Amino acid sequence: MAAVTTPATLRPLSSLRRRQTGMSLVELMVAIAIGLFLMAGITALISQQSSARAELDKSSRQIESGRYAFTLLQDDIEHAGYYGRFGGTMTASGVLPNPCSVATASVGDALALPLQGYDAPTSVPAPLSDCLPDANHVPGTDILVTRRLETGDALASPATGVAGQIYVQTTPADKKIGIGPDPTPATPSTYTLVQKDATTPAPLWRYVQSIYFISPCNRYAAGAIVCTSAADGGKPVPTLKRLELTASGGAPAFVITPLVDGIQNMQLDYGVDAIGAGTPAVPFITAPALADWPNVMALQISLLARNADASAGYSDTKTYSMGSAGSVGPFSDSYKRHVYTGTVRVINPSSRRE
Repeated sequence: MAAVTTPATLRPLSSLRRRQTGMSLVELMVAIAIGLFLMAGITALISQQSSARAELDKSSRQIESGRYAFTLLQDDIEHAGYYGRFGGTMTASGVLPNPCSVATASVGDALALPLQGYDAPTSVPAPLSDCLPDANHVPGTDILVTRRLETGDALASPATGVAGQIYVQTTPADKKIGIGPDPTPATPSTYTLVQKDATTPAPLWRYVQSIYFISPCNRYAAGAIVCTSAADGGKPVPTLKRLELTASGGAPAFVITPLVDGIQNMQLDYGVDAIGAGTPAVPFITAPALADWPNVMALQISLLARNADASAGYSDTKTYSMGSAGSVGPFSDSYKRHVYTGTVRVINPSSRRE
């Protein structure tokens, strides 16, 4: 009987078991350590990228807020003193106008001052405090009042006005101020001016008065009407706000509007025309006298914007130049900041002088 031969490629089972003994404990621990090391590196990288992206987002928001706040002020300052067709001269009264008054006589006197400001008051002065509570203003920041007529389409008829809204009817030589709609059946019309044909009523424009200021918060706490420590979810965010004269319930009223959050400080320097030719004086001044306000022809704006959220591990040790008002800081907190500055011409008054 022939012998059975075993192929050379076949090995006994005991031999295969000896070659497939698996990993030793030391090898397993080394593999786990390498894996953990790689995972830690990937985690750190993702964390760093996330933090960098968060800081980039904060900076982008701050830049956008600063530029937008400056643009809002620039637009209103450039339109200040626009009074429709009126091209005559106006004489300022012997006292600063009351920005909170909605009486038509007060509005008529105030038109002589397209701009009016308050230089870094520690508390809101009277009579401005009648419509701007002290708790809604950051002490040491400037307040600006602008006056003009709406630049859109004029009203062709007084009867089409909004109840309680103040309107100004103008011709090149005269103006009439009243509260729409007008006339009523029992009262003769306030708006008696006519165009060159001596028949067609002169157009009317809505009177626009805005008061810009820095508020300690953006959104009030529930049930509150002023800024408190509970505003903005317990972390008040300084905000550029505006009080705007409008109509409510059929009567003139001021409405407060948050404009840009993260604006912490506003300082204004005024260029006063000293030679009567529409050229601002140099240097700019921070607090014009009563006689200077009709001659303000330019403003230098300094806005300090800060991030809405703190940056972990950061301490603000910088100082920030705010024009003639000097520097502010360091704040020694975790918020990053930047100053936005620029000069704006008051186009309508300066153009008339040119």
